[in-house]
Amino acid sequence: MDSRVRLYVSGFIGATISYITTILAFAGRFVVFEWIAFTIAFLVIFVGFERFLIWVETLE
Repeated sequence: MDSRVRLYVSGFIGATISYITTILAFAGRFVVFEWIAFTIAFLVIFVGFERFLIWVETLE
């Protein structure tokens, strides 16, 4: 497994666990569609931030 794939998987698992525990603690309910929206937004931001870091490294 590539280190980048492991980074994505571990970030996704950590974000999912924190989202589920937070939403259950404050709202008391779990909606799958909200979780899907959260995971899509998380992955877009995660990939965007990684691309940004790669771009910044090329400027040095």
